[in-house]
Amino acid sequence: MEHHHNGDISCHRDGLLTKLADTRFAKMKYKNIYSAIHNLGASFTSLMNYVLDELESIHHQRLDIEVDWLSGAFAPESLESARIRASIEYYCEGLTRQFAQQNVDVASITQLRFNWPAGGRKYMAATDDRGKSYKIYVNESK
Repeated sequence: MEHHHNGDISCHRDGLLTKLADTRFAKMKYKNIYSAIHNLGASFTSLMNYVLDELESIHHQRLDIEVDWLSGAFAPESLESARIRASIEYYCEGLTRQFAQQNVDVASITQLRFNWPAGGRKYMAATDDRGKSYKIYVNESK
């Protein structure tokens, strides 16, 4: 995988997370984590993301879908297409910058996942470096 030197995070299939450049924050705002993870999940599952049809197809097969944003891993791995991989890498490349816009330092996040359980609702989940867990549903029809 090509490394990008733009101050963002590179996601690697082998589960490694590499912070390529140091990003400085005025102050980490833990209260903004909910907003940051919601925005990421809503964008990833929006009609603007060209892989939504593939994700829906996998979900209709009654399979759990998971994206680990810190490693770039996708499950079910056997159904990861080139389009899904490219989309995940695109979002990973902008993760540090997107979170920084909300004063959230990705280095303070120890777990960050998108989940769409079979028969369940789409949600984002995160854990911060203090051990606090966050969960928020995304793009749900009312």
